[in-house]
Amino acid sequence: MIKLSVSQAARKLGVSRAHIQTQINLGKLQTHEGYVTTDSIRLAYPKISLHSEQDKYMQKMQQIKSDAMFKAGVDDFTKQENEEKLINIVTALKSKLYKEKLRNEHYAMVLEELYSRLNIFEKCCHTQDKVSLHKLQYWIKTQSNLN
Repeated sequence: MIKLSVSQAARKLGVSRAHIQTQINLGKLQTHEGYVTTDSIRLAYPKISLHSEQDKYMQKMQQIKSDAMFKAGVDDFTKQENEEKLINIVTALKSKLYKEKLRNEHYAMVLEELYSRLNIFEKCCHTQDKVSLHKLQYWIKTQSNLN
């Protein structure tokens, strides 16, 4: 509800302040907190258009506000949708990382077992094969960081 002073209402209607005051005293125009409402002017003067530059400005501001509220709602929906997608991606990556850790642990165990078997094999092999065996053991130890 837009409220106008008596002077503003008179200007919009193209009449004097005294005429507006008379209409208020007769009860044709309703006031609210000392102001004339545009709703009561429309009821009393249905053929007169009250669309001024200020009304157009107010309507434009309302439309901008309405558009912004709609966009904010769309942005919230899009944000929620993106968050869900990111959560799914992070969950999938965590699963892959866990599987890779298990695989690395398996290969580390295999290399440890190979190293210990080579140590046993070293005790049984010929002297001429021990140099090559030591090189292989050294390589396994450095690659797997075994102590």
